[in-house]
Amino acid sequence: MSPKRFKASIKAGGGVVHRQNGGKAEFLMVHRPRYDDWSLPKGKLNRREGYLEAALREVREETGVRADRPVEVGSIGYRTDQGNRKVVRWWLMGESGDGKFKPNREVDAVEWLTRRKALKRLDYEADRNVLERAGGLVDDPTRATIYVIRHSSAGDKTKWRGKDRRRPLDKKGRKQSIRLAADLDGHPVTTILSSPARRCVQTVRPLSFAIRQPVHTDVRLNIDAGPKEMLSLVRALEGQAAVLATHGEVVASLHAALESGGVPLDGPDEWKKGSTWVLEASHGKVLSGRYVGPP
Repeated sequence: MSPKRFKASIKAGGGVVHRQNGGKAEFLMVHRPRYDDWSLPKGKLNRREGYLEAALREVREETGVRADRPVEVGSIGYRTDQGNRKVVRWWLMGESGDGKFKPNREVDAVEWLTRRKALKRLDYEADRNVLERAGGLVDDPTRATIYVIRHSSAGDKTKWRGKDRRRPLDKKGRKQSIRLAADLDGHPVTTILSSPARRCVQTVRPLSFAIRQPVHTDVRLNIDAGPKEMLSLVRALEGQAAVLATHGEVVASLHAALESGGVPLDGPDEWKKGSTWVLEASHGKVLSGRYVGPP
């Protein structure tokens, strides 16, 4: 199976619009009569239109709100009921104070709800994931979620005759990478970083296709990188939702450093190939971590 099967044919932009009401953050929900569902405002890109431009336009057209102060929430991907791959890039936006909602063909009702009530109202898990991250950014703009992935299965390194950095994923690893993309593409991601090693880049390539985010290589994810390099990378990713593909040796040293620093870690002392440690950070400091086994 090729990672290109995840390539999105539909591109859209969306906005998580918020305001303060009596000291509480509220978020704008829309009801679509065609589907009889509650969701967040979004829509397809027009020709020659960028993602953010489309997101601001769709919010204005669907809700009457002229939003401002956009902050990137991340990209998600999914398959539509018609079988097409779709990618939506989301921004957290503030209400500018002007504009009035008028029911239209696409949206017949809007409602401002607290995060807790909005999460119950939304009909789709991907929308709830987006709102959870956006709400976290309202509370703390430095809030970051870091998915640290050990590369998928890449065969027996003792039998590989070329340079180790050129060792590719094996058949099992390619299947794992596709399942990883399927597991992650419903969660907003702003950045995909990888060790320059071929097997690490290949691990996140299907996700790159799924959410139309490029894979950037970073030497701080190299096989010989230590916890200092990794923690410096976490500090550089304030406010991001980042996927990092690296090596077992790197994950092991990072885990040891976090554990010795008293960071709560939910899961076994493991980092199997294709597994993920999900780290939550604030102000560049890791607050907690949880283990997700390989797909």
